[in-house]
Amino acid sequence: MNNNIPSQEIITKLRNQYPQGTRVKLISMNDPYTNLKPGDWGFVTGVDDIGTVHIQ
Repeated sequence: MNNNIPSQEIITKLRNQYPQGTRVKLISMNDPYTNLKPGDWGFVTGVDDIGTVHIQ
């Protein structure tokens, strides 16, 4: 069954690639309700159990 949730292996890779505090730059986002724009910077606050990288 494919429910579009990444495997635990992929979640682990994401957490290793984007540890808390990693500085990241927004390339693009499809969200009409945000004030963020390409080129904005933020810091990773964590990766959740479905692979979403959370940024502050």
